[in-house]
Amino acid sequence: MKRQAFFTILSIAVLLISGCRKDEPVDDDFLAGNDIELKVGASVIHRYDPLTWQLSFNKGRLVYRVFDDKMSEYYQLTCSQLPLEKDQKLKGSVTWTTPRSTTTKKDLEFTVVKTDSQGTIWLWNGKEKIGISVRTIR
Repeated sequence: MKRQAFFTILSIAVLLISGCRKDEPVDDDFLAGNDIELKVGASVIHRYDPLTWQLSFNKGRLVYRVFDDKMSEYYQLTCSQLPLEKDQKLKGSVTWTTPRSTTTKKDLEFTVVKTDSQGTIWLWNGKEKIGISVRTIR
Protein backbone atom coordinates (compact mmCIF):
# COMPACT_ATOMS: atom_id res chain seq x y z
CA MET A 1 0.00 0.00 0.00
CA LYS A 2 2.81 2.41 0.83
CA ARG A 3 4.42 1.67 -2.51
CA GLN A 4 1.20 2.44 -4.41
CA ALA A 5 0.76 5.72 -2.49
CA PHE A 6 4.35 6.69 -3.27
CA PHE A 7 3.87 6.09 -7.01
CA THR A 8 0.57 7.97 -6.98
CA ILE A 9 2.17 11.00 -5.33
CA LEU A 10 5.16 10.78 -7.67
CA SER A 11 2.86 10.66 -10.72
CA ILE A 12 0.92 13.70 -9.55
CA ALA A 13 4.15 15.63 -8.91
CA VAL A 14 5.44 14.83 -12.42
CA LEU A 15 2.16 16.00 -13.96
CA LEU A 16 2.22 19.25 -11.98
CA ILE A 17 5.86 19.99 -12.83
CA SER A 18 5.36 19.34 -16.53
CA GLY A 19 2.35 21.64 -16.55
CA CYS A 20 4.32 24.65 -15.29
CA ARG A 21 5.10 27.32 -17.87
CA LYS A 22 8.76 27.87 -18.44
CA ASP A 23 10.35 31.22 -19.10
CA GLU A 24 10.76 31.84 -22.79
CA PRO A 25 14.07 33.26 -23.97
CA VAL A 26 14.06 36.89 -25.05
CA ASP A 27 12.49 37.40 -28.46
CA ASP A 28 15.35 38.05 -30.91
CA ASP A 29 13.42 40.66 -32.92
CA PHE A 30 12.50 42.55 -29.76
CA LEU A 31 16.07 42.49 -28.49
CA ALA A 32 17.55 43.55 -31.85
CA GLY A 33 15.09 46.41 -32.39
CA ASN A 34 15.53 50.03 -31.41
CA ASP A 35 11.85 50.93 -31.28
CA ILE A 36 9.84 51.89 -28.24
CA GLU A 37 7.10 49.28 -28.38
CA LEU A 38 4.95 46.71 -26.65
CA LYS A 39 5.19 43.18 -27.97
CA VAL A 40 3.06 40.31 -26.70
CA GLY A 41 3.94 36.92 -28.10
CA ALA A 42 4.77 37.39 -31.77
CA SER A 43 2.61 40.52 -32.16
CA VAL A 44 3.63 44.14 -31.81
CA ILE A 45 0.65 45.69 -30.06
CA HIS A 46 1.88 49.30 -30.11
CA ARG A 47 4.91 51.05 -31.55
CA TYR A 48 5.83 54.61 -30.64
CA ASP A 49 5.80 57.07 -33.55
CA PRO A 50 7.29 60.45 -32.54
CA LEU A 51 5.02 62.24 -35.03
CA THR A 52 1.75 61.05 -33.51
CA TRP A 53 2.61 59.55 -30.10
CA GLN A 54 3.79 60.91 -26.75
CA LEU A 55 5.99 59.59 -23.95
CA SER A 56 5.39 60.16 -20.25
CA PHE A 57 7.31 59.21 -17.12
CA ASN A 58 6.38 59.86 -13.49
CA LYS A 59 9.49 59.32 -11.37
CA GLY A 60 7.59 59.45 -8.06
CA ARG A 61 5.18 56.71 -9.08
CA LEU A 62 7.58 54.86 -11.43
CA VAL A 63 4.96 54.93 -14.19
CA TYR A 64 5.84 54.96 -17.89
CA ARG A 65 3.18 55.76 -20.50
CA VAL A 66 3.33 55.60 -24.26
CA PHE A 67 0.18 56.92 -25.96
CA ASP A 68 -1.15 58.33 -29.22
CA ASP A 69 -2.13 61.99 -29.58
CA LYS A 70 -5.84 61.11 -29.26
CA MET A 71 -5.07 59.15 -26.06
CA SER A 72 -7.16 56.27 -27.42
CA GLU A 73 -4.25 53.85 -27.86
CA TYR A 74 -1.65 53.37 -25.16
CA TYR A 75 0.40 51.14 -22.96
CA GLN A 76 1.52 51.78 -19.42
CA LEU A 77 4.15 50.15 -17.23
CA THR A 78 4.24 50.61 -13.46
CA CYS A 79 7.50 49.39 -11.90
CA SER A 80 8.43 48.33 -8.39
CA GLN A 81 11.78 50.09 -8.75
CA LEU A 82 13.53 52.27 -11.30
CA PRO A 83 14.96 50.13 -14.11
CA LEU A 84 18.57 51.18 -14.53
CA GLU A 85 20.86 48.42 -15.78
CA LYS A 86 20.96 45.28 -17.86
CA ASP A 87 20.03 42.04 -16.04
CA GLN A 88 18.18 43.96 -13.30
CA LYS A 89 15.01 42.15 -12.18
CA LEU A 90 11.91 43.98 -11.02
CA LYS A 91 8.18 43.58 -10.64
CA GLY A 92 5.85 45.45 -12.90
CA SER A 93 2.27 45.77 -14.03
CA VAL A 94 1.40 46.56 -17.61
CA THR A 95 -1.84 47.79 -19.19
CA TRP A 96 -2.53 48.18 -22.90
CA THR A 97 -5.37 48.86 -25.28
CA THR A 98 -6.48 47.04 -28.39
CA PRO A 99 -9.32 48.10 -30.70
CA ARG A 100 -11.77 46.03 -28.66
CA SER A 101 -10.43 45.89 -25.10
CA THR A 102 -8.02 46.93 -22.40
CA THR A 103 -5.73 44.31 -20.86
CA THR A 104 -3.88 44.47 -17.54
CA LYS A 105 -1.24 42.03 -16.28
CA LYS A 106 -0.17 42.60 -12.67
CA ASP A 107 2.90 41.63 -10.66
CA LEU A 108 4.97 40.29 -13.54
CA GLU A 109 8.68 39.74 -13.13
CA PHE A 110 10.61 41.67 -15.77
CA THR A 111 14.29 41.57 -16.59
CA VAL A 112 16.04 44.56 -18.12
CA VAL A 113 17.53 43.10 -21.30
CA LYS A 114 18.91 46.28 -22.90
CA THR A 115 19.39 50.01 -22.28
CA ASP A 116 20.65 52.91 -24.37
CA SER A 117 22.13 56.36 -23.80
CA GLN A 118 18.79 58.12 -24.47
CA GLY A 119 17.18 56.47 -21.45
CA THR A 120 15.33 53.75 -23.34
CA ILE A 121 14.93 50.51 -21.42
CA TRP A 122 13.89 47.16 -22.87
CA LEU A 123 12.23 44.78 -20.39
CA TRP A 124 11.23 41.15 -20.92
CA ASN A 125 8.85 38.80 -19.14
CA GLY A 126 9.47 35.25 -20.34
CA LYS A 127 6.39 33.58 -18.86
CA GLU A 128 3.92 35.84 -20.64
CA LYS A 129 6.28 36.56 -23.57
CA ILE A 130 5.87 40.31 -23.08
CA GLY A 131 8.54 42.68 -24.35
CA ILE A 132 8.10 46.31 -23.40
CA SER A 133 10.35 49.26 -24.05
CA VAL A 134 9.97 52.62 -22.38
CA ARG A 135 12.03 55.77 -21.94
CA THR A 136 13.04 57.44 -18.71
CA ILE A 137 12.53 61.13 -19.37
CA ARG A 138 15.03 63.18 -17.38
